[in-house]
Amino acid sequence: MLACHPSSFTILTQDMPSLIPSVRCFDRTNIPEEVWGALRDRDNVARANVILPHAEKVSSHREFLLDSEQLWLVYSEPTTSNIRFILSCTEGPLGKYPVFIVPVAPITFTPEFFQGPMEAFCEALLNKVDFRKQRVFSVFSVEPVAEAFASAWEKIAGIRCMAEPYYDAFLSVCTSETLVRNGPQPEDEDVELRLAVPQDADKISKLCQEFSNTSPPFTLSDEQASEEAELLIENGQVWVYEIKEEGGETDIASIVAATRQSDTVAAITKVYTPEKWRRKGRAERLVRRVCRELLKTHEQVVLYVGTTNLAQNMYNRVGFQNICRETPRAERWLEIGFDRAEVERGHW
Repeated sequence: MLACHPSSFTILTQDMPSLIPSVRCFDRTNIPEEVWGALRDRDNVARANVILPHAEKVSSHREFLLDSEQLWLVYSEPTTSNIRFILSCTEGPLGKYPVFIVPVAPITFTPEFFQGPMEAFCEALLNKVDFRKQRVFSVFSVEPVAEAFASAWEKIAGIRCMAEPYYDAFLSVCTSETLVRNGPQPEDEDVELRLAVPQDADKISKLCQEFSNTSPPFTLSDEQASEEAELLIENGQVWVYEIKEEGGETDIASIVAATRQSDTVAAITKVYTPEKWRRKGRAERLVRRVCRELLKTHEQVVLYVGTTNLAQNMYNRVGFQNICRETPRAERWLEIGFDRAEVERGHW
């Protein structure tokens, strides 16, 4: 069970100086170069994938999602310009995203390193004009950062965090050097691995909905699943493993979504194979194909895989690194939710 009790941390009192001056707030029009530099830095860019691609898109295309909420907070060490954390509170075409927080290297994994900045973020959000605390339905970050923010938000905003995280995952990276380019080939199957086309929309919509059903409470209605499928196809972000069945009919045996792409990093965000087509290595072949394509134009492919997800072995075979608690460099991320009765749930 995840502990989110304020007793684990020292909370600001009225006798202590406010930490808000260490926090700067930006919208899509005024993110400064030093913040872009921190997000794109080689030591940060894999972690920053949850923030950077969306920030680049809404900043360079001002008409995209016009009038939507796009907010970034940056915490720097007091009296210095050293950026330590970057927080995003943004929304996409399908809804509001969780609060994402990226720690900036070098990182010291001690409670003292996270406590003050997370309290400062909470104060800054709550003091922002027109910000509603119900907007914060969850936070996603490296484990100690997510826990520190959840504890601070529970204390300062007065909305309790959920006892169990929505998502408990390892951040993993695949590069051209680690990618295992060839694997087992299908036996006696007529298949095509390709980008999806508009004619696939109905089948992909069904698979998107089935995939969402594995991650409650973030399930999709028929309409939402259809919208998601259309967006993925329109943006060239979903690959399919198409198989020809006896009689000549075709079906989609697996999908892989490749989203959140910046200059050097792309993310795999949705891997799903329906029950009928499982246990034949199809997802592995499609993931490997997608990674080969992405690594032609990117230096890294990142993904999050649940700490108890049996697919860890498959991703290891493809070439993703650090998917194991025993791995020294394994990095665990948590999405911690807040009381569903008091927040407005989003989607990502």
